[in-house]
Amino acid sequence: MRRRELMASIAVAPFLPTLALAQEAGRTYRIGTVATAPLTDTTIAMVFEELKGLGFVEGKNLIVDPRGLSLRPDQMAAVARQLAEARIDLFLTGGGSATKAAQAASSTIPILSIAADMVGEGLVGSLANRSGNTTGISILAAELDGKRQEILIELLPNSKKMAMLANATNNRLAALQSRARESGVDVSILPISKPDDVEPALKQARADGAAAINILADSFLFAMRQRIFATAIALGLGTMYQWTEGIREGALAAYGPSLEETFRQRGRQAARLLRGAKPSDLPVEQPTTVKLAINLKLAGQLGIAVPPALLQRADEVIE
Repeated sequence: MRRRELMASIAVAPFLPTLALAQEAGRTYRIGTVATAPLTDTTIAMVFEELKGLGFVEGKNLIVDPRGLSLRPDQMAAVARQLAEARIDLFLTGGGSATKAAQAASSTIPILSIAADMVGEGLVGSLANRSGNTTGISILAAELDGKRQEILIELLPNSKKMAMLANATNNRLAALQSRARESGVDVSILPISKPDDVEPALKQARADGAAAINILADSFLFAMRQRIFATAIALGLGTMYQWTEGIREGALAAYGPSLEETFRQRGRQAARLLRGAKPSDLPVEQPTTVKLAINLKLAGQLGIAVPPALLQRADEVIE
């Protein structure tokens, strides 16, 4: 299979000198999370498995405060304040709302974020990131959400109606909808503000004649991905997703970086911060490799004939 590299359009900061930092002997480090994902989510395990390999072992010299997982957006500010008062050593945040809650709670505790667009959401001033207490990974959502829509249209060339599932706070929707219409496809927007919105929104999309759903990059939707996939399959809807591993969880197709590679990268960033690196010394990172993945088996179940040219370009295919 081919692998293609997508280089960030914005130049990143120059390589930093190697930091001679290490864990302090006898010290116990404390991490607090602010995220919608539950403790059982595989991405949580990926981060802490990476940390374990770097010498930070939960139950030995690492404590993970569990109160900041499975949060609703309206709970984040209060939990972030509690974690700051508990004097944690590091915030792990998922998404813009969670990161802003942590930033409001503390200007000194390091914050390691993963978000759709860290610069665009105002979480950092630039990718070079020369100030503040926040760094992390920006997942190129603005660039890739539009590309995913283009691929979905190519996947279903005879479909004139589709939908985009989005966090109700997403401010990129009008531009994405306009680009789709230029291709002759009517794309409706399905705004989601709470988990119970998923089923009614997808049922309405199906009733309106949509053939497929583009699940836009978002930490809130990510936490509900398996629920979204299951509902879409039951309704006969194909889905396009942001992480390539999504085709093994129920997505029809995916275009983006690897979930595992990205969250293990997050674990390595966390280790550097726990060892004493300042967030302002660590540029915000971005994925450099994206892949196209297609679940051909699911396509057959949904009665979708995947164009041969698209299959030839795919980096991963489930048959």
